[in-house]
Amino acid sequence: MLLCITPNTAAASDAPAQNVLVLHSYHKGFEWTDDQNDGLVDRLEQAKTVPVIYIEYLDWKRYPSKENLERFYELVKGKYADVRIDVIVTTDDAALDFALKYRHELFNDAPIIFSGVNEVSYSKLPAHSNLTGVIENLPTAETVKMALYINPAIRNIYLIFDNSESGLSTGEMVESQIKALNPDLHIYPMNRLSGEEMKRRAASLGSDSILLMTTYYSDATGRIIEFDRMSSELAAASAVPVYHTYDFGLNHGAFGGSLLSGKLQGEKSGNLALRVLGGENPESIPVSYAGTSRDVFDYNELTKFHVSLKSLPPGSEVVNRPFSFYETYRTLVLTLIAVFAALLIFILLLLIHAGIIRRIRKQLTASNERFSLAAYGADSVIWDFDMTTMTYYFSDRWYELLGYQPGELEEAHRGWTPILHPEDLEEDEQQRKDHLEGRSAYYYCESRFRSKSGIYLWFQTRGRVLRNEAGDFIRFAGSMTDITDRKGFESKLQVSYQELEMTYEELTALQQELMEQYNKVVENQELLQASEEKYRILAYNDELSGLPNRLSLAEELKDFIDESPDAGAALFFMDVDNFKYINDSMGHTFGDRLLMQAGERLRKLDLGTTRHYRFGGDEFVIFLKNTASPEQTVFYAEALVQSFKEPFQLGDSTIHVSVSVGVAQYPKDGTTAETLLKNADIAMYKAKQAGKGTYILYGKSMQQHFDERVVIEKHLRHAIDNGEMSLHYQPQVNGQTGEVWGFEALIRWNSPQLGFVSPLSFIRIAEDCRLIVPIGEWVLRSACCFIAELNRKGFGPCHISINISVIQLLTDDFTDMVLSVVKETGLNPHDLELEITESVVMESFEEISTKLEFLKGKGIGVALDDFGTGYSSLSYLSQLPITTLKIDKSFIDGVPGSGDSMPLAGSIVAIGHDMGLKVTAEGVETADQLDFLDEVGCDKIQGYLISRPIPQEEVEDWMRRYEPWTADMRKV
Repeated sequence: MLLCITPNTAAASDAPAQNVLVLHSYHKGFEWTDDQNDGLVDRLEQAKTVPVIYIEYLDWKRYPSKENLERFYELVKGKYADVRIDVIVTTDDAALDFALKYRHELFNDAPIIFSGVNEVSYSKLPAHSNLTGVIENLPTAETVKMALYINPAIRNIYLIFDNSESGLSTGEMVESQIKALNPDLHIYPMNRLSGEEMKRRAASLGSDSILLMTTYYSDATGRIIEFDRMSSELAAASAVPVYHTYDFGLNHGAFGGSLLSGKLQGEKSGNLALRVLGGENPESIPVSYAGTSRDVFDYNELTKFHVSLKSLPPGSEVVNRPFSFYETYRTLVLTLIAVFAALLIFILLLLIHAGIIRRIRKQLTASNERFSLAAYGADSVIWDFDMTTMTYYFSDRWYELLGYQPGELEEAHRGWTPILHPEDLEEDEQQRKDHLEGRSAYYYCESRFRSKSGIYLWFQTRGRVLRNEAGDFIRFAGSMTDITDRKGFESKLQVSYQELEMTYEELTALQQELMEQYNKVVENQELLQASEEKYRILAYNDELSGLPNRLSLAEELKDFIDESPDAGAALFFMDVDNFKYINDSMGHTFGDRLLMQAGERLRKLDLGTTRHYRFGGDEFVIFLKNTASPEQTVFYAEALVQSFKEPFQLGDSTIHVSVSVGVAQYPKDGTTAETLLKNADIAMYKAKQAGKGTYILYGKSMQQHFDERVVIEKHLRHAIDNGEMSLHYQPQVNGQTGEVWGFEALIRWNSPQLGFVSPLSFIRIAEDCRLIVPIGEWVLRSACCFIAELNRKGFGPCHISINISVIQLLTDDFTDMVLSVVKETGLNPHDLELEITESVVMESFEEISTKLEFLKGKGIGVALDDFGTGYSSLSYLSQLPITTLKIDKSFIDGVPGSGDSMPLAGSIVAIGHDMGLKVTAEGVETADQLDFLDEVGCDKIQGYLISRPIPQEEVEDWMRRYEPWTADMRKV
């Protein structure tokens, strides 16, 4: 992806624009990369001459492959063939490696400024010239110091990083920094755990531990996990604070720490780029190691772990702190109170002053009236308009006030109109008209006259008209008084009144706002207290069953062990058998109701010394305190198993369930809550293996078995990717002609660490941890591809029979996956047969039958394996969408003979044929068995008599050598 930022035109016209190419290792939208990009671009755009900025994203985190590098190479080569790059800025390792490798070829040996590369990666770089940058110097030691400042009891640090190239490098550097800081701290890397395992481990940690999270993009299984989602879920599950190394973890569950800031790194790399663009030699600019981190904590996480702000190291920044009006605006509130008091005093003074002004104004009005009366006889400013000659007369005082010379304005004929303010013309004419027409007793007007200096002076003009006996106008005369000073005073007084009124309104509004804010603060405090109580209940209790949860158990176990170190106790780990299939067949709502009744039934078993917990899903834990003898523990375990044999009544449905219970005793089987839980879980798993519906007491031998299972599961997760799996093929031939019908695909595992591992060992483990889904798809795809190729070479037509697990069948996309594999490999659907066992069908009959019926309709065969070894096949046989019955080897071993095996095997063949099914016999090892099966009309034969399972690379040679049997061969 390319972004191009062009400098402004004015700057570009002065000199040729310089070009900066920014290469990002990761993708746009990845918060760390976006932060670096923002800081870099902001700094470059602040330059006096802004360069042209080209931005490319390598997307290495999501697509770390050779193909992606080749595609990116071609993209960059084509885009920048005609562009001269003056500086290359890279973020993180992949982009730096690319720039160093192709700088000479693609970018004319342009200088390189790197960012986001840690010290370990930098130290491994070969010698390069024309290079400098910003080291991603993880402040891990500072974060650990801050954690110890808050909680000096910390002894264990659980380190989180992924198995990517940068993740392993970061993990190595962080671990070395912690060891150098405090060798007594125990460090536990968690990169080998899946996401779910990591959350379970985090939930069980004690107060002497913390989690420290670096970058994280995929778990140990290779499953891609968005950082913000994983960080939030881990923080929600964790019993201890989750410290981070990067500030993009804030608002995603980060407790805090000394956090690297992508934006600060981008700004520093931008500064270096501008220095190089300005002419400095990169080799003379030292690599930057500091100044890219911020000490910050999340208020919500501090509250969650009851850490007060006073407990933080000095100078720490706190984000997401709830709004407090008083704390935020404390200075403003105190200032406003002081201002309010001052304004009240000012208002009182203004009111006193206004009273004085009113008295003065009253006196002034009286004085004006007296003056007006006196002005008629005074010579101060007298005007006279002789209406018979239409000439004006003004006394000398008028000229003195306005500065004009007599006759200068032609005032004798025009009067004062030429110097009257334009805005006052209309009013003056109206007042004169009203008086002359008899609507007013005298003419009165306050107007502005322009003096010779250009200044307008206010005059109060009064006059009266003189009429003759006939009523005609003779003379219009009066006086003028300069009222400029009075008008100024009145104007100032009006402004004072307006300001006083506005101040009063503002104070009233401020008082109302302060009262509203105060009421909101009180209301928010009440809501906060109620919310804290609600969250406390939710944190320690399971919402569905109402029982205490895992967190509650961990605290109560710890308290019991601390307070009663010599007392006996037992922990019962209970799991509802086959609960998943109840959920699948009856629905999750039905399953939830069953779990609620299970919780109620546990409460009925309360002995006064028992405490019941729900761990999630169908898992429950019972803590029995103060056990006097092992017999008391056994008695309760038997009562627990027996109590669940009573059916549950859910509406119109009667549900029969059983439970598997594992028991760990204190202090015999563990002296910590974590150990007791782990051992009880191991014992429960053994109870499951023992047939379910029972209980098992933990023994030390179980740990060895469990450890072996963990080892197998660990190596099994990488077996396909490492090429350790292979397929062998056992032929199936026509029972009458001996011609090859096809093969059954059988999986084999040769581990470099464990050697050859029996399918009986690893298939069950693969099903338990759901690895059977990707393994099963690999088997299906590999076998179909091989048989399709075999048929294309002319060895066919051959069919392939493949075993299918119930876990595969219950996945939502099973049918789509099968049809997609058939289409991709080019195999004819009629050449594929899926093998299932009757126990698989019984797990979820309706759902599985629907899927098999759909595949059967597409031409794919369905074989029922190990027929006759179960207890319900005949009752369901007519309802199953199958095409083939496979007789179990146990019925063939006794043939020929006088026992029950011979007639029973024949009966199975007859039943299959009566229902229109083909019948295959497994485990055929002798010619006598072959003769018997020929007599009863068995359709297909499979066994060591024909061939052992053949490695894939030897199948073609076997096909070339194989010949159908003859009568003589049967006697061999």
